[in-house]
Amino acid sequence: MNMDKTIDVEDQQEVVSDEESSLTCAAATAAADVEDPIQHFMSSTPQDRAEEDDASVHEEGVGSNRRSFYCGSDDDERSRGRLEGIIRQLHSDEAMSFMTQSTSDRDFAERTLPTDTFSFLVYTDVFSSYFLLGIMVFLFQLAIYGVLLYDIIDSGKKINKKNLFGFPFNVGDPVRIAEVIAIFISIITQQDVRKAICLYRDGFDESGLTQVFKGATIYKWWLSIVLRAWEGGLGLIVTFLLIMRSDSVLDLLLNFSAIEFITMIDDVLFELASEGFLGRALKKETRRLSRKSYYVSHACANSYCAKVLSIAYFVVLCVCFFGGWLIIYIKQSRGHYLCQLLFSQFGDDKLTMVGTFTGLFYRHRKNFDNRASYRGADLQDEERGPLLAYCEKEKHWTLSLTKNGTNAEEWNPCKDWLAASSESQSFDLLSTTSSPWIVNTPTNREAPLTHHFLSCHECMHVENFCGEHGKCLPGGILFLNDLKEILKYPESAQYDKCSCDDGHYG
Repeated sequence: MNMDKTIDVEDQQEVVSDEESSLTCAAATAAADVEDPIQHFMSSTPQDRAEEDDASVHEEGVGSNRRSFYCGSDDDERSRGRLEGIIRQLHSDEAMSFMTQSTSDRDFAERTLPTDTFSFLVYTDVFSSYFLLGIMVFLFQLAIYGVLLYDIIDSGKKINKKNLFGFPFNVGDPVRIAEVIAIFISIITQQDVRKAICLYRDGFDESGLTQVFKGATIYKWWLSIVLRAWEGGLGLIVTFLLIMRSDSVLDLLLNFSAIEFITMIDDVLFELASEGFLGRALKKETRRLSRKSYYVSHACANSYCAKVLSIAYFVVLCVCFFGGWLIIYIKQSRGHYLCQLLFSQFGDDKLTMVGTFTGLFYRHRKNFDNRASYRGADLQDEERGPLLAYCEKEKHWTLSLTKNGTNAEEWNPCKDWLAASSESQSFDLLSTTSSPWIVNTPTNREAPLTHHFLSCHECMHVENFCGEHGKCLPGGILFLNDLKEILKYPESAQYDKCSCDDGHYG
């Protein structure tokens, strides 16, 4: 019995000794981990404790076993001496100054890489499949934007050389409101430009980013920023052009939705990869990227500078795009994209008078329901003459005669009209050319107009209008050969003219 008690006491002493040794070892290990507090703070991440793959877990287990074996093999006196030295080091003025320093003074902030394919460009090998995926997604988005821009410009040239991007001649108030809303939404939802700004704001901090993402270099970091900003900026421009080209709310929403999906392809593919649809390797890498975080030490990492930079980003984009919207709105309101000179021809089988109005019609300053009007050539406002204008009450374009002595404010295209188009809400008179017209007979009965023709007579609106031996010059340019005509009819100076080559006349 006494022997058993002796054994128990010895076991207890051995356990106590082991516990003291373990505590001493743990304290020494913990103290060793903070020998360099700055490096420990910059390199450690919360996600490092939760790696998903078995290989990393196995490595951590092996590392802990090695540390336990090493600590257990040290002499107790050496361990206690080392611990006391580290404690004295931690109580030094320099260490206490660092530990009492606030986070705002150190200016450290925790960051994560954006969860899209562009982030692979920051740290993966240039010959890896991850890096190749990021480049391929960027090129795919760029190709779509290029095709859209080419189609926009090409179609605009065919319609009107003055209107390179094919903007509508004018739009109604509902479309105008939808334009403003769509532009604002496209700015605040454009993530790629914002992510590029945030990466640039934080800067490339080698002590933080490269400790977590091995292989990250400043050149790859810059490449990720440039490509992301390039794609996002080009996407905003294409979105803006498609919005401003729409002449109805439905077309605007369809164009806006389509281009928004293209800008999110890099995010969508990253999400698909994280769910395992693109292979196990990509799934593992995307989840690793999503869980890893790093610390940055930069002048703009604090909340105040980040707030200022974010506000500046939105202000610059809003000024640029809403400034462009305002310029287009002013040009549309003033009829800049409209044809200024028309050629008309009407049949005279139903009403002889209508056939006499074949010839040129000049755009008049008077508008009816935000739509331009056209007046017969060489006519003053008070003179009797033909008028092509829009009747808001009956929703169609009409051909009427103005009376002698009446000014432009008294004109009424809805009263006593001679010919009228089919019902239309178009802002462009030329759009009615393909639709039937009717005439108002002397017996006040409506009859179909068997023949009518309307076309733009400006060289800037018609391809190859001046022929092989002439060139088109926009309105406002005076020609010495036409000086007499301009002095006689000064209003004609605003219209396009053909300038013939030497030895040719026309």
